[in-house]
Amino acid sequence: MWMGVLSQHGYAGVFQPKSRAKTVTEEERKHVDGCAIFYNKSKFTLHKDKYIDYSQLAIANSEGADDMINRVQTKDNIGIACCFDIKDTSNASKHQKLIILNTHINWDPEYSDVKLIQNIMFMSEVDAFVQGIKGGYSLPIVVCGDFNSTPDSAVIEFLLKSQISTEHSDFHGLKYHGFLKKANGECLGNKNGTKHFKHNFKLKSCYSEEQLQDLKYTNYTYDFKGILDHILHSKENLRTLGVLGGIDVEWMEANKIIGCPNVHYPSDHFPLVSELELINATR
Repeated sequence: MWMGVLSQHGYAGVFQPKSRAKTVTEEERKHVDGCAIFYNKSKFTLHKDKYIDYSQLAIANSEGADDMINRVQTKDNIGIACCFDIKDTSNASKHQKLIILNTHINWDPEYSDVKLIQNIMFMSEVDAFVQGIKGGYSLPIVVCGDFNSTPDSAVIEFLLKSQISTEHSDFHGLKYHGFLKKANGECLGNKNGTKHFKHNFKLKSCYSEEQLQDLKYTNYTYDFKGILDHILHSKENLRTLGVLGGIDVEWMEANKIIGCPNVHYPSDHFPLVSELELINATR
């Protein structure tokens, strides 16, 4: 549906359904959600894309980690990565490529270990994707997604700090270390001997701490209200010019909205929007 509407306005897109689409009928497949990235064809050309299937990654790397099969493989979450060529190269200081990522992480708060492992797998696959592109780690990168994780979660800590302790409580003491070492390279040891899993990107949120406090929530259901969706970007070559604020709380109260979806709003998530600018760009 979205592809048809947006194509009328000069957009193209990349869409991948969740992995369960492979196991259902063709008619049922039409109703499987997933991840999409849309782009303005007058400004960008798709250079390369990658489909990231966490369930398949769990199967491929399950040796010595039964919980990879029992807990991670059973979840059908995915991610996608796209590299775009920027068409406007009239300014020689502009980057020629831009990387956009999108993912949907497991929703269940009882599976915080799965959320964290999916996120580690995501960034590991992105690392391999970026290494195959000229410019590699110097390219501007934007990370978007329904991470089903609050700003103070281990998932967001891993993204922002580029590392997470192997002993973090969100792992629930489960021994995923063999798999994670294989998927994410050698652990990073710090001076007190604690080991960490790491990624190679320096990211920051498009929303400042103050803006997140004002935002209040991106997910508004009948039994949970909070921020679960995030947009991040590389620190060294992008900066945020502006972001979309949250839904008017007074309007919600005046209309007695106690949860979504409802007759006013068709989703339990509210959109995030950020305007970004390339900085310190080189060819």
